[in-house]
Amino acid sequence: MQGNTAVFFNKLASGKLWLQYCESCHKYIFYPRVFCPNCLKPDLQWKETSGQGKVYSFTIIHYSNLPEKSEQVPYAYAIVELAEGIRLAANITDCHPKDISIGMSVELTVKKYHYSYLHYFRPATMNRKC
Repeated sequence: MQGNTAVFFNKLASGKLWLQYCESCHKYIFYPRVFCPNCLKPDLQWKETSGQGKVYSFTIIHYSNLPEKSEQVPYAYAIVELAEGIRLAANITDCHPKDISIGMSVELTVKKYHYSYLHYFRPATMNRKC
């Protein structure tokens, strides 16, 4: 990995989700870039996010042809809207898929995956009934 993508994953390895923030138009952006897609200015800084969000949408995966995922089915793959306004795709962990709902509060968790780290979400502490 190179450039801003490497920065994103290196910061994720610390257990925190950092996103680029445009100092010109005051918006978070994702995926990492060299200029803001909203105002086209290169005034981007990395900022740590709260790691808090809500399930915007999700689907339950019942079958996987990937060997490493075949023992994990069923699992939920969701679009999570962060408190900062960005929507990210991620798996929902620590909860049975049937217990997930749209609007459910979730929090970031980071897990090692092969030689890198990936972001996941789990039910927020106040919402842990799964």
